Amino acid sequence: MEHAECAEQKGIVTGKQENKVTVRIERKSSCASCHARGACTSLDKQDKEIEVICDNAEQYEIGEEVTVLISTRLGLKAVAIAFVVPFVILFVTLLCCIFLFGLKEEVGSLLALFAVALYYVILFKARRVLNRQFVFSIRKNFA
Repeated sequence: MEHAECAEQKGIVTGKQENKVTVRIERKSSCASCHARGACTSLDKQDKEIEVICDNAEQYEIGEEVTVLISTRLGLKAVAIAFVVPFVILFVTLLCCIFLFGLKEEVGSLLALFAVALYYVILFKARRVLNRQFVFSIRKNFA
């Protein structure tokens, strides 16, 4: 992947197998600039494990700092799948229930939430297919 068209995140190697490296990435929203970050238990600050399929897993050592990359296009696709599509489903279902079918707002809201929940169940069932589409790469950090 070219560097210019990739989103990258630093992480620590926590495991490796024959063709797979597991990297722990600490996700931080605005924590770096916050004065209370040491005492914070924010839900936005959490570790995420990412499995990177690679041919040269043996060159990485557990505890080593690396950079994980994903193409910007795939990152935008992930945002669309996770946030944009559910919002559209929620909004369209709600409007259809209220204006086309003449249902009460409460019923339309419940049906819209059910539609979004169904969408996420379908995404969960399709996770193997999605995992093959969203490919990460890994790069050593040279100090």
